[in-house]
Amino acid sequence: MTWVEDVANRAQVDARVADGVLRSYGITGPKPVPARRRLRVEALHFAGVKNLESPYYPGQRMFVPFSFTRTFAASVTALVSDGNNSKGKSSILEILAWGLRGSARELQPDVRSWLRQVCLFLTIADERVLVAWRVTGGRPRGSIIALPKGEDLDLDAWDLRAQEAMNAQAEASRDEDGPVFDLDAPVDELIAGLRARNAFSIASFDDERGMRQAVGDFMLNRLAIEELPQWNKRRQATTADDGSTVEHGWPLWSQAMLISKPSHNTTIGETPMQAGAVLGTFLATEWTSTRSRIRAHKTAVDGELAAIRRRVEADTKAREDGAQELRRERNDLQRQLDALPPEQVTTAEAAQLVRNASAAGAAVRTAHEEMLSAALAWGAAERARETAKFDLVALQEAAVTRRFWHSLKPSCCPRCDARVEQEQWERERAGSCSLCNSPIAVADEHDEHEPDLDSEEDVDPVDIAEERVRASELEVMTTSAAHDAAQADFHRAQTEFEQVNGALNALHDDPTVRRELERRIGVLDGRIQERTADVRAEDEEGLVVESRVLAAADKLADAALTSDRNAALAAASTRITQLGKELGMSNLESARLKGNAHLDVTRGGEETKFGRLDDGSRLRLKIAVVIALVEVGVATGLGRHPGFLVVDALAREELNEGDGEHLLAELYRVAETHDLQVITGTTHSALVDAVLPEEAVVRPLPTGFLW
Repeated sequence: MTWVEDVANRAQVDARVADGVLRSYGITGPKPVPARRRLRVEALHFAGVKNLESPYYPGQRMFVPFSFTRTFAASVTALVSDGNNSKGKSSILEILAWGLRGSARELQPDVRSWLRQVCLFLTIADERVLVAWRVTGGRPRGSIIALPKGEDLDLDAWDLRAQEAMNAQAEASRDEDGPVFDLDAPVDELIAGLRARNAFSIASFDDERGMRQAVGDFMLNRLAIEELPQWNKRRQATTADDGSTVEHGWPLWSQAMLISKPSHNTTIGETPMQAGAVLGTFLATEWTSTRSRIRAHKTAVDGELAAIRRRVEADTKAREDGAQELRRERNDLQRQLDALPPEQVTTAEAAQLVRNASAAGAAVRTAHEEMLSAALAWGAAERARETAKFDLVALQEAAVTRRFWHSLKPSCCPRCDARVEQEQWERERAGSCSLCNSPIAVADEHDEHEPDLDSEEDVDPVDIAEERVRASELEVMTTSAAHDAAQADFHRAQTEFEQVNGALNALHDDPTVRRELERRIGVLDGRIQERTADVRAEDEEGLVVESRVLAAADKLADAALTSDRNAALAAASTRITQLGKELGMSNLESARLKGNAHLDVTRGGEETKFGRLDDGSRLRLKIAVVIALVEVGVATGLGRHPGFLVVDALAREELNEGDGEHLLAELYRVAETHDLQVITGTTHSALVDAVLPEEAVVRPLPTGFLW
């Protein structure tokens, strides 16, 4: 049974249907894996003019020419800055990546603006290639050229020629007091000379986008790597199916050549979402690209289906809302129809309708009068409550004022300023005012006799006022409730009157009224039936079939890929665990690499994810993962890795000196054993000196910088 027949059986469709769906998406089943092709960086050259502020003359600029040329003959090359950062290591690696990947996303803007030319010499599967470009204001323009056999460049002479040209550019910049880009650059002469000697020009480019495309197409072709479709969810998407299928090319695959910084939360590549695809560079089976293509197109089809179903659901809801509105309109018309009297009525029935209308009218008048009376009572109660509240506040304020004045002890007459003498105070104790000698009430401090609570004179006026407020509140509530009840009775009486009066009026209406109501009800029934019918998109059925076929193909391809790769992943996991322990993670118990390149770690008895580890542990495991995958790929024959690796910031501060030496020694061992080329940068010159030969080390110039 063929693979297409397996898919058809699982999807429960005809084999011809399954074959048509798969072919429409370019899915042809398992694909043979091309042989691994090596990539090696032979040399890197770049030159330019630094634009710096003068340390001696504030406000003035310094234009300093530079030229860097380096061959990479050793399996491991280390860029060392002798304990100092910002000395040019990362810039060299980024310029190198610019030529390899076609873009320089992390190259610092100032360094990019200083550059005038770059040349990268490569060997890919025994083909010698030059990627050379001029840089004008940060913009690249150049060519990819296949070097003829026997064409050797004298790099020392080339570097000297570049230094002379950069000196001239620096001098012109000083004269202009600003950067100069329009002078001739040696790289233009180099490209023109090679073309004159019949060197094959593979591609040319005039800007960043053109360079990215040219380098990407060239690398995919020479390394026999195909573009890989992947589903990309939009950044502002609110649902998982809101995205599109994107063909990922060299920018994705080239991530396998970089061990990223520990701060990047992924074992390989640059993002966790793309790590599974990058894994296919290290462990590639005949099902790797097929499964990825199936999965990308299945996600796209499922997204289309979900979008269609959301539209159908929204349309169904809108139609149902419309049907509900039509039902309400129909019910209203039906009530009007039901309210009509029979088409033939007797005299007695007509007389009864008149009597009913008269009684209903009288009921309306009575209910209206009762509602008005209740409203008047309610209003009176509201006003009484406001008056009681006002009186209470006035009494409370008077009591406070009286207590205040009675508490005063005047020392002089407020009229004539005459002094109040002691004998006058004696009169006040006897019951007379100390000023005017009028009788006043005097409380006996020793009189413990309780006042007679039944005496009205002893009752506090404030208490009486508070009681009146409470009584008025109760009266307001009572009259308000009575008004609401009367108002409801009035509305009921009015509704009954309208119904009876309508029936009476219908006796004199045109008989076509009934026919019109019946016609309108019939039209509404038809519209309601139309809106409640099942809705299905015309293209949904075809997508459902495609989704079933792709889902079946995905299960079969995934099972085959898992079977082919499980043993390799298990071996890699064992090796990662061993290397992690050797690189200083003494409490590491296990590290399990999964098919999506995510790493589950058990450390100190606790399971955790790779992203939750500290930077030092992540750096150790990143390098352990790459070493293990290269070794297992070679051992199983699944490896497609081109054999070139850039390690940014090797042996950071998170690693002690012993672990750093061991880490570098492991990289050196793997590179020597498996024909791997590694270029790295570090500030730790001691560990480099302990592991690498001198010819493998790039050290700072006397200025302290690497270039």
